[in-house]
Amino acid sequence: MSEAKGAAYRTWFALFGAHNSPGGRMLCMGVALLLLVFPLADLASGRLSTGATILAAGGLAAFAAAYLRLFWVLPRMADERRAEGLALLAAVAVLAVVLGAVFGQEWLGLLVYLSVAAALTLPTRVALAGVVGATVAALAIVRGLDPLVLQTLLFGLLLIAVRRLMELVWELEATRDRVAALAVSEERLRLARDLHDLLGRNLSVIALKSELARKLLGRDPAAAEREVRDVEAVARESLQEARAAVLGLRRASLASEIEQGRDALTAAGIEVTVHTGDPLPATVEAPLAFAVREATTNVLRHSRARRCDIALRSAGDRAVLEVRDDGIGGTGSPERGSGLRGLSERMAEVAGTLQAGPAPGGGFRLVAAVPVPQPDREVGDTGNGLLATR
Repeated sequence: MSEAKGAAYRTWFALFGAHNSPGGRMLCMGVALLLLVFPLADLASGRLSTGATILAAGGLAAFAAAYLRLFWVLPRMADERRAEGLALLAAVAVLAVVLGAVFGQEWLGLLVYLSVAAALTLPTRVALAGVVGATVAALAIVRGLDPLVLQTLLFGLLLIAVRRLMELVWELEATRDRVAALAVSEERLRLARDLHDLLGRNLSVIALKSELARKLLGRDPAAAEREVRDVEAVARESLQEARAAVLGLRRASLASEIEQGRDALTAAGIEVTVHTGDPLPATVEAPLAFAVREATTNVLRHSRARRCDIALRSAGDRAVLEVRDDGIGGTGSPERGSGLRGLSERMAEVAGTLQAGPAPGGGFRLVAAVPVPQPDREVGDTGNGLLATR
């Protein structure tokens, strides 16, 4: 929340006695007690006897002290000062009713203070009952409809409404802060996920081709040069994709990911077989493209496989991608790494599913399924449909 908004809210809370700053709260309540000038004037008028004046003055002093103490402990009434706050409110109520009933019209304004205190210190529903109770007491004392009765009711209801409004404003600001924090967290997660997908396979390809170029350098310089050029191309592509990932502009092409995955696996000495079907809508291609990238990265880094099969098929209203290798992935049940967790999140965003684990007969299998839009809801293909591959 901005400093300007915070200052405005603090001013409003202090004005109505609900601010956490003791100085501001007590200043406002002290100013409000200036309205006790009417009972003070009655004490000075000489209308009351000496004994009654002493009792009235003592009662008024006790009322003011209890009222100020009540608002001093108000912010802590929700926890450790609840019993004290309720006792002070009860004292204010008793003094207001007794002084108003005994000493007459000039003292009935104390019931307005009681209504305000109930509105600001009690939960909303209980506060409504307290305001109604103070109004009924005022009505019983004056024995008829009087402006003071309406003031008791209206001041209490107004303070309840303002208090609730302030609480809603605070809740709204807190919610906005949480939403902003979640947006930042989500952006960090997206960036981490994109960079993992990007760097995992590309760095593996760079390492493999660099190793191959080193081996070819002595016996086949031309082939070594080709591998070095491939390393340069992959590095430049990684730089472009990293920039796009940071800007949130990265888009994955399924055909491109399959071709790049095939090239990377072939460079690692892994035999690759690809089976594809009809072109898919772009909305379906993107999550499957990330699945191809993660699956081929895992094959390169962990499987020690000699063969890898990549198959794309339709199963009812879903497009299913299956990547299976004959490596060592089927010998254990390791926990999912950050790549598979990120891929699961991507699949969940499009109502897809992901299964990854040991394959029957050995090796490791990853199966990703994504719903294909029905004809009546299908979004037009943007031209990035899956290209046929051999």
